[in-house]
Amino acid sequence: MGHKSGFVNIIGNPNVGKSTLMNAMVGEKLSIITSKMQTTRHRIKGIVNGEDFQIIYSDTPGILKPNYKLQESMMKFVSTALVDADIILYVTDVVEDFEKNIEYIEKIRQNDIPILVLLNKIDLSNQEEVESKMTRWRELLPNAEVFPISATENFNIDVVFNRILHYCRKVLPSSRKMN
Repeated sequence: MGHKSGFVNIIGNPNVGKSTLMNAMVGEKLSIITSKMQTTRHRIKGIVNGEDFQIIYSDTPGILKPNYKLQESMMKFVSTALVDADIILYVTDVVEDFEKNIEYIEKIRQNDIPILVLLNKIDLSNQEEVESKMTRWRELLPNAEVFPISATENFNIDVVFNRILHYCRKVLPSSRKMN
């Protein structure tokens, strides 16, 4: 049984394009998408089944709370996400302020789970700005891999998917398959 199952937690602020990214990632590969709460903390956004792998993406309803609750719920979710994910997708975009979430970026930095920082909406920017933001993200999260993407234009989505797949196949135990 060489079937690998990977749990991918998507974190990031509202309006950075998490849902668009999710739709792009699961696209034709999608087998199930549900808004049913799996636990009180997570909701499954999509499950991608392949011949020898299964990727389960989830995010949190907590991030969508009003602003004054946002930091608090993000911190809680980041703590949880770091415990029960195999891979973290940290979604940001070209207009987001780095300093905004410095507390939970710090928390992510101290962890050894594979982290992919996805700099979204690069189609709304220029190359110089994108490169400078990517450099800044590499400084903030030196252990993360940083990818420029455009979820709406489907740019670099395959590269990110293949990276997730790489972690699924190489790193993850196959004991947690969901049906």
